[in-house]
Amino acid sequence: MSILDIRRHAERVDRADNASALSLAGRALCERLAKEAPKYAVVVSSPLPRAKETAERIAGRLDSVEPALLPDLGGAAAQMFGEMRSLADWARLMRDDDSARRFAEEQLPAWARIASRVRDRDRVLAVSHGGIVDLPAIVIAERLGARIDGASFGYGEGVRVTYAKGAPVKIEELRVR
Repeated sequence: MSILDIRRHAERVDRADNASALSLAGRALCERLAKEAPKYAVVVSSPLPRAKETAERIAGRLDSVEPALLPDLGGAAAQMFGEMRSLADWARLMRDDDSARRFAEEQLPAWARIASRVRDRDRVLAVSHGGIVDLPAIVIAERLGARIDGASFGYGEGVRVTYAKGAPVKIEELRVR
């Protein structure tokens, strides 16, 4: 079984600037996460600088950029990301907007493909963005009959998904304490 840790990037200096570096708080968060991080066989991130820097600071390296971790969102999901305060809000969005559900479903093969890049029992760190982590995580949890709840995934947070034969068999929240 391979394990995918998919996390949201850490805080950046300027939220209005996609090329902005991580803030001091974002770098400090990465240092804390790095101290607790398992050994990753593969480390990937979205193409945006904040995701790449987060991955490098947590794992000490970045093996590749994964464009699937920054998909074209379109529709209501792209417009509403800032308003989603809880995982229940994201679940409601998927019930009310077919494009959000479709987006989440379309991300699942990308997650499975990323997880398949490692051998059995190895781990992958993937760093992406708010919503891009939340929506597919909710779908996986629903399919597994698992419960994930609480606030939307904040900086450095996400899920750990265990895969067997290319399919998710377990999901756990990765929360920052």
